[in-house]
Amino acid sequence: MKNNKDRRILRTRRQLEQALIRLLRKKSIHKISIRELAQEADITRATFYQHYRDPYEMLEIMQDRIMVGIQQIIDETTGGDSYGFFLRLFEYLYDEDVRAEILAFDSGHGTGFERIGYTIHNNYMLRWGQKFEPNQSANYRYYRYYIVFGCIAVVENWINSGKVETPQQMAAITNTLLPKEKMYLKSDS
Repeated sequence: MKNNKDRRILRTRRQLEQALIRLLRKKSIHKISIRELAQEADITRATFYQHYRDPYEMLEIMQDRIMVGIQQIIDETTGGDSYGFFLRLFEYLYDEDVRAEILAFDSGHGTGFERIGYTIHNNYMLRWGQKFEPNQSANYRYYRYYIVFGCIAVVENWINSGKVETPQQMAAITNTLLPKEKMYLKSDS
């Protein structure tokens, strides 16, 4: 009986997620009501509340699942292989259209792309600061955001333009945009 209940829960969440994506394609999350979302998913409002607090929480949870995969890629490629990192990232986003699409939506705390940028920044770029002289700290602060969010803009534009290039082509393109010295990808350990 528990297995049937688990399947029903997963099915309901899948219905809700698909309904949210359909609605987000038409309007911002700020304009989506729980009543509208429940109706789109063909469930009651009470059922919605059994799973989520509001559409914002729902979208954040969906993006959190994607971020777990991206964090795994970061963890497995820390050490200097920027091409390997980008290849894995582009493959991860290429495999499933919905995964890439969910990143474009703003959960009220920024888009998923912004979340990826800050994750990369905090995992890679903060280590790079040790290479700069104290009088260069302002240069470093702005440059690291320029590098990270420039790369994220490439990822976002690739997705928005229909993922025409292969993940291999995109990893090579993105890798050529990086500074030649790969110290920002090196692990402290």
